[in-house]
Amino acid sequence: MLIKVREEESKAFFQELTLFMVLSLFTGSFSVLLIFQNLKIFLAFLIGGLLAYLNFATLKKEGIELLYKVYRNVMCCIERPYQKERTLFLVKAYLRLLALGIIFYFLIKYIKLHPVFLILGFTLVYFQIFVVIFRVWLRRKESF
Repeated sequence: MLIKVREEESKAFFQELTLFMVLSLFTGSFSVLLIFQNLKIFLAFLIGGLLAYLNFATLKKEGIELLYKVYRNVMCCIERPYQKERTLFLVKAYLRLLALGIIFYFLIKYIKLHPVFLILGFTLVYFQIFVVIFRVWLRRKESF
């Protein structure tokens, strides 16, 4: 029963987080377009945010799979139940960072997108993760 409650809490958390990220990305992009009135700056901000959202979504999916595999291995009483899965997860995470670096290089060097707004769009999504986690922490703190 406790596992079902935790699953429902995590689904609600990720739904709230996803909605908050998408809304803030589009309102932020629209604000950048209104303030600067430059299509390249707008596209840099939007593409940076979309890359961050894509990175977060794939990382979340792989993280859930990692936790499931570790849990299954622990229940089977395997010695060192997480070593192989953890190593594979870290390799994928670093390869993803390398791919993002190559994409950023290509977007800045050849497409000539503004690097500051590309990074701002990218960090906006991760700032939203921090904000949602802080809000959930405050709600739990108030309930105790």
